[in-house]
Amino acid sequence: MMNHVTLPALLGDSPLAILAAIGTLRLIHDFTDNNARLHWNTTDHRPVLTSSLATVDEVAEALVDIVRTMPEGVSLPGGPMGFPPPGEAPDKLRVVQGRLPALTAELSTGASDSEITMLRSWLGSLITDLAVDSKGRGAMSQFIASSGKQSIATMLEKPLEQVRKEPDYLRQALVSWRRVPGVTGEYLDARATWEATDDGGGRTGRMRGVPGATWLALMSYPLWTTTALHRRARTSGWHSVAARRRSIQELRLPLWREPLGPAGVKALVEHPALDGDLGEPLNQKIRLLGVFHICRARRHQPPGSKSAGILTPVSR
Repeated sequence: MMNHVTLPALLGDSPLAILAAIGTLRLIHDFTDNNARLHWNTTDHRPVLTSSLATVDEVAEALVDIVRTMPEGVSLPGGPMGFPPPGEAPDKLRVVQGRLPALTAELSTGASDSEITMLRSWLGSLITDLAVDSKGRGAMSQFIASSGKQSIATMLEKPLEQVRKEPDYLRQALVSWRRVPGVTGEYLDARATWEATDDGGGRTGRMRGVPGATWLALMSYPLWTTTALHRRARTSGWHSVAARRRSIQELRLPLWREPLGPAGVKALVEHPALDGDLGEPLNQKIRLLGVFHICRARRHQPPGSKSAGILTPVSR
């Protein structure tokens, strides 16, 4: 029997919430019920998970079980031991152009077929050597906004460590967000930054994110692909838009009315109808896809930040 379970905390008005809902779908689909589907309520913009799980508590418990059954030393559900390569920056995944196939082979040594499939999905999302920096190193996904000594490994390990230590963070992510000081939200969460008025000492730039939602959002990443356009990294969902006589990068995440599996979600996010002028209200090409709303976000760099900036929703 298939059930329709609303995930009330994941309101589709922010990149973090939408990615967390998609990450939840991917995990439940891949590890619990391969018939799982996701859609959004057109009235309140909350996600609805269709699966064999009957309640939001059952969904949360399934997510906890996925984390609980991950072997020690494994950073990604279903992934191989030692991936991503541990350590801080410089990132060991950002190899020089042409060496990515050799790196993939090295990381696949001793892994099972299913682990290799998972490894390739993550690699295709996280990095590309079709675009390189001044040192010839491959570019990272546009979802990644590393700061300081952060690497892809530490980006993925820290949120996992938090939900392992406090499994209830996963239920909170679905039901009612509670912000935790020191959690960055991996720069997907504009509300994670404290303003001076929020801090008793008048300090700015401190972070308080939602650990469970952050980890779930990261778990959506294998659905996306990072390639290159005009020698710059281009990741699923990201678009170049004109703003004040220059081109900037904008993330566009749709909300859709019909239940879709992970492959359908990927196809929708990558659909060319989401490029260019969206129209106001949304143009007919987009509405015919079953899309009724698009969350748009751009990077905003707070004063003193060394990252690429925090994803911040924008309106027309």
